[in-house]
Amino acid sequence: MNLQFYVLVCYLIPVFFINFPIGLIISYFLKLLKYDKASNRINNSLAYFWLKSFLFLTGRKLIFDPGNWNPDSKKRFLICNHTNSLEVPLIVSLPYLTKNKDVNLSYLGGDIIQRYKIIPLMMHSRIVEAVIYSESKPNFRDFKTRVLKVLETRSIFLYPEGRRTFTEEIQPFETGVMKIAYKYQIDLDVFVVSGMMGYSNDKKYSKLKKKKQIYFQFCGTVHPKDHSDFENFLKTATELMIATKKLQESSLLL
Repeated sequence: MNLQFYVLVCYLIPVFFINFPIGLIISYFLKLLKYDKASNRINNSLAYFWLKSFLFLTGRKLIFDPGNWNPDSKKRFLICNHTNSLEVPLIVSLPYLTKNKDVNLSYLGGDIIQRYKIIPLMMHSRIVEAVIYSESKPNFRDFKTRVLKVLETRSIFLYPEGRRTFTEEIQPFETGVMKIAYKYQIDLDVFVVSGMMGYSNDKKYSKLKKKKQIYFQFCGTVHPKDHSDFENFLKTATELMIATKKLQESSLLL
């Protein structure tokens, strides 16, 4: 079975399990009625069910290290490497994985989100106030305003590499959103995942395929106020993710 098969399995789970459409409908109405906490709890529980279902169906074991992650504060970005789309269930399950079930998460995404009525993040874009940017018609000023507005009540997760990399190696970060983080003093909570290319048939990752383990870890927080310029801020975030990734790989490949 190749990578495309596993991606299909992952993103069909919310289609074939009836609790997802029912849950999202209830969540949406609760959101309209201003019961935001209840709406958010439903979203988070669906996300966790999505993750557990996918791990069970694909026979993988998750090794999660939350470290000292403190999700209570708002106005922060959660960043993670973007291997092949299969890491998405991990990110959206963070509230339940860390037993902080009321964490308010939003996300940043591109035009592709507009093509789905209910996106497979277990969180409809209107419910979680997703920040959607257009690659075809970019408007940075509106995008920046939207980001800062959502951060008043939620944390936003995003992929600083800006695209699926189809490799276990960390790729250079794109600078657009990172510049917003530095300018407006938005902390970065850095996460990293390893083992996702074990779903592929690439011989390079045959050891990962046999081991059937996924490592998901909190690397640490990068504070803009601790850096004299943007370049150092970006470098620190990148190196933190890369360093933790190397430690994960040493465990996976033994």
